Amino acid sequence: MNELAAPCPTDDQSSHQPTDEWLASLSKACELVAPVWPLDQWIAVNPFWGLRDQQAHHADSLLRQRRGVSMLMPAAFYREAWEGGRINRDDLLASLQASGINDDPEHFCERLYRPERPESQPDYSVLDILPAAVEGGRPMAAVVDQVARTCGAFFDQRQSRWSTRAPEDSLFDFWLETVRMDVSLDYRTGIRGVRRWLKGLPGDRLEATRQAIQHLDLDSDSLLAFGHGLLMRISGWAAWCRGVDWRAGLRGEDSRVCEQLISILLVWEWAAFAHANPEQRNIAANRRRALGNLRGGKSSEWLWVWQRAFELGYQRSLWQALGDNPAASRADESGSFQRGTVLSKRPDVQAVFCIDVRSEILRRHLEEVYPGIQTIGFAGFFGLPIVHHKHGPYRAMEKLPGLLAPVYRVMDTRGSNDKDAALNRALDQREMTRESVRKAKYGSLSTFTLVETTGLAWAWKLVKDTLNRPSVGGKRDPEELITGRLVYLHGGDQLFETTKVELVAGFLRGMSLTRNFAPLLVFTGHGTHTENNPHNAGLACGACGGQNGGINARLAAQLFNDPQVRVALAEEGISIPGDSWAIAAEHCTVTDEVTLFDCERLPDSHAAGLADLERRFVEAGNRTRRERATALKLNGYEDDQLFQQVKSRTSDWTEVRPEWGLANNAAIIFASRARTRAKNLAGRVFLHDYDPAQDNSGEILAALLSAPMIVANWINLQYFASVTMLDVHGAGNKLLHSVVGGNVGVIEGNGTDLRIGLPLQSVHDGTYWRHEPVRLTVLIDAPAERIEAVIRQVPDVAALVENQWVWLYRLTDEGRELYHQGRWQAC
Repeated sequence: MNELAAPCPTDDQSSHQPTDEWLASLSKACELVAPVWPLDQWIAVNPFWGLRDQQAHHADSLLRQRRGVSMLMPAAFYREAWEGGRINRDDLLASLQASGINDDPEHFCERLYRPERPESQPDYSVLDILPAAVEGGRPMAAVVDQVARTCGAFFDQRQSRWSTRAPEDSLFDFWLETVRMDVSLDYRTGIRGVRRWLKGLPGDRLEATRQAIQHLDLDSDSLLAFGHGLLMRISGWAAWCRGVDWRAGLRGEDSRVCEQLISILLVWEWAAFAHANPEQRNIAANRRRALGNLRGGKSSEWLWVWQRAFELGYQRSLWQALGDNPAASRADESGSFQRGTVLSKRPDVQAVFCIDVRSEILRRHLEEVYPGIQTIGFAGFFGLPIVHHKHGPYRAMEKLPGLLAPVYRVMDTRGSNDKDAALNRALDQREMTRESVRKAKYGSLSTFTLVETTGLAWAWKLVKDTLNRPSVGGKRDPEELITGRLVYLHGGDQLFETTKVELVAGFLRGMSLTRNFAPLLVFTGHGTHTENNPHNAGLACGACGGQNGGINARLAAQLFNDPQVRVALAEEGISIPGDSWAIAAEHCTVTDEVTLFDCERLPDSHAAGLADLERRFVEAGNRTRRERATALKLNGYEDDQLFQQVKSRTSDWTEVRPEWGLANNAAIIFASRARTRAKNLAGRVFLHDYDPAQDNSGEILAALLSAPMIVANWINLQYFASVTMLDVHGAGNKLLHSVVGGNVGVIEGNGTDLRIGLPLQSVHDGTYWRHEPVRLTVLIDAPAERIEAVIRQVPDVAALVENQWVWLYRLTDEGRELYHQGRWQAC
């Protein structure tokens, strides 16, 4: 193999400052990668978020060329759906018509039975072309392994006890020091002399990157395409770096960690280029130019026809569930809930639930057993962008959607400064003791003796967990016991009354609840309880940043009950009767138990109504568990036995599928509950209340489409990609997971790239897929011009709708209309 002299640092670097063009290209390449969140704050993310400005099938072309993967399922999946009736002939014909294809449908059917060719793997890097390195692996695999290990060490701030990272080091600096000290680098990569070559690399990242771009002869377009392709080779850590930058941006900080990762990969490419022969260089250069020239063709157009037909099959079942005339107003048994009018009868209870698809099942059964209740759908953080500070030396947890930055803080309090200080001291001391034991365990002199001795202390817990016996007294979340003091994020001052009024008015108008308040209002958050589950946060409330929603619900109830807030609200046209009181609740999505909070604050006059509500929640929980039993393979149990079975899943550390989370989500509906009440939507639909009669300005609809709809899109395409792109955007087999950095993420087996997305066990039951990969159907009850105004005003909404990342429909008096290419089409 050819060896070249090491690069020489430039004496006068001022003459080689980076140009705006290539800096912009690096930034754009990073923006094509979707961010991910830490395990303890895990939220579902649309993996194609950075590609939202392109048509979905164009994005598929890019991913095929740059990563060798497809966004779609293999033909065998659609063949099975066709043969099983999941796709019928009308679905196929409608898909062909929508695609503007006049071919014979039989031709498309015949293609399903042809042998499939595997996706070609990308080979546009010199590292793909150089001869095999250790044990037959390509140098690219060795480089990805080296960079991934470096990222794992750099971002680990909790798990490693012997860190070699200096606090001031950047990722690039840390990597450069690592490769210069790695004596096995030449052997593992198969590039002889590369370590010595890297020692001569300029220490300044921008200068090293500039020289790499210059030697590789990359213009701005080629750099964008090539940089994105390199990031896709290490997609897990690229997404993590993008997440670091994203969260820094929400805090108003400038972070360019993802650009540093591209710089590392570009320098590696330059190193390989420097050690390649002329023929290898020419081959790589030609392939890089082809990569930059791609503008997104319609590759595998025929397979996209089947994907759309598959989605039309689901929509057909949704329209059937909603009824032949979904626009017709429907009253319940009491005649209470009329569309766009003042309710003719006051509900006994109003229960606000998160729009999460799991709430749909519980809401439906609660309405069955309690005809006098009105359930309402709203984002589970209840419009409160907060960060929660618990007692003790614990990191504050953000409880809001990942799209937003926190504005307020919730400070735990026992009611007095003295009590808070005493509790903090006790928790600090306990953590100091634990940390002392941890340090001793990892000390060089006590590694074996202390570990073996202290390990005995865990014997009972291991036996108990193996026997699946819950802890004495059961689980009690500290949030059930501690009062939160709501203050401004900066400064810590308590909220002004005007701020409280704005918050309450905001979430009441957002859920179209501004009149006819029930005597009892219940803000119901949701959460999960599982053991030995790194992806536990993925089962909690995505609107609360992967946390349980109880504390947000409690704050909403406290603000609603504030007498001064009510006086001010009345002046704004929201009059709350004096006998209307709010409490909070939390729905455990593993067991379908509903726990009520702060009931002691209710007046005695509400005692009977509260007791009745608790009984109805129990019965609705029984019915919900019966409906979920088949998917959990728990059929045949009586109610009490079934409850014990699902409850055991919260404490069973061997359970890989405690629940199915949001698997099979497929649609979101913005409409009054009257439109969907008593309709069995099979736990597949997000339900957000919206009354168009209360939103003449369209401001509420704009807020709903630019926040809850986008969150639902993130969830939908996270599950979609975890099925269709299992090896890239799925986390793999959780039985093989090892946690990285305490809460950074997981790797699978002996792999080194971060595995992102959902574990296989969250979307597959061992025999069948539990999630159908369909793009989100958005159904809105609003005038056409109001929806169009939002599309014009909000670029992200326009991108998702116009580029077919979601399917947008509106309800009409005759049925439904689809928004397609700027026009409404009856369907």
